[in-house]
Amino acid sequence: MNTAGTLCRTRSTNPAFAGLDVSALAGRIGCTPFFAYDAAAIEWRIDTLRAQLPADTLLCYAVKANPLPALLRRLAPRLDGADVSSGEEIRRALAAGFDGAQLGFTGPGKSDADLTLAVRKGVRLCAESIGEIGRIARIAAHEGRPARVAVRVNPDVAVSGTQVRMNEAGVFGIDSDQLPAALRGLRDHRLTFAGFHYYCASRMLDADAVMALHAFCTADALRASDDAGLALDWLNLGGGFGIPASAAEAPLDMAAVTAHLHHIDARLKAAHPAARIALEPGRYLVGEAGIYVCRILDRKTVRGRTWLVADGGAHHHLHATLQPDRAQPANLPITLLQAVPRAGTECVSIAGPLCAPFDVLARDITLPVSQPGDLLVVFQSGAYGASASPVNFLGHPPAAEIVL
Repeated sequence: MNTAGTLCRTRSTNPAFAGLDVSALAGRIGCTPFFAYDAAAIEWRIDTLRAQLPADTLLCYAVKANPLPALLRRLAPRLDGADVSSGEEIRRALAAGFDGAQLGFTGPGKSDADLTLAVRKGVRLCAESIGEIGRIARIAAHEGRPARVAVRVNPDVAVSGTQVRMNEAGVFGIDSDQLPAALRGLRDHRLTFAGFHYYCASRMLDADAVMALHAFCTADALRASDDAGLALDWLNLGGGFGIPASAAEAPLDMAAVTAHLHHIDARLKAAHPAARIALEPGRYLVGEAGIYVCRILDRKTVRGRTWLVADGGAHHHLHATLQPDRAQPANLPITLLQAVPRAGTECVSIAGPLCAPFDVLARDITLPVSQPGDLLVVFQSGAYGASASPVNFLGHPPAAEIVL
């Protein structure tokens, strides 16, 4: 902790925010709370990951992780595409510089208006039901345009090492048993088969679990392609790569994951020489390159527990409070920047300003002794922050967002 307001990261290998004067940044922005994103650190992450992947891997970005337009504009030149899940995300990606052909449209409840926009812009449509394939066909015929349709598969595989799973009994994708019927539907409707999409889990930190999932999905796609007599040129293995949310978690061994992807790529190309793997990480690219900064408003003691009350909380950064992707909540990495130097540390819990019991940013965390006016910096805040939080709850103003 630096009382002058300068951050020092020692745990992560990501260079985000090293030497940043948060106090000066808060003065420049003029208010708290705010999110700040280190674009150079995101670019470093992209370049580092790309150097490890098979040469022609399509590295895309899951826009849902952070759809801030200024951030998308920085990302677009370095990436091969983006995963979008609504008409608004399509529009933001196009405005940021992505081409329609670079986009993959996922989601189990696409409206006709959004499907129409996607067809008009040449977006790859990742169909999530047989009924959706029929709707795409009707819209494409009405528009007089071709439609590229990939099939999102819900594979029959158990995924370990994460609390967030999108396969098995979930609503996402087409059950493996229904794949033959779905592929017949593409052929009968004369739609262009545009590959397979798999996204089974999120926030994965166990490299062995990731590699097992990639191997299973690749084998599943190869079997389905062979059974249907189709050439496979696009295999999207999703994202789901996690980042540590607490000191108790170890980073994902990406070197092991990417080394295994080289074997997957060789196996894929042996059967389908034109095939390319696509990946669509979101949190892994931007999560560590974001901070959320709020200000301490008050301190109080309730039944022996010391509470700090901040001007920021769940309405901006729901993930930092509820953490729905964890079996047990854990404190995200947090730093306190004192406005006036004070010696010593204390054990505190930190609440936001909402009239809601879930609005707790940290529980029983050791920090320097705080007083109102001090700044609180929450790390790992680049993904699923402002856009994934109930910003309208209780009418507090939204957090500012800045790209550095």
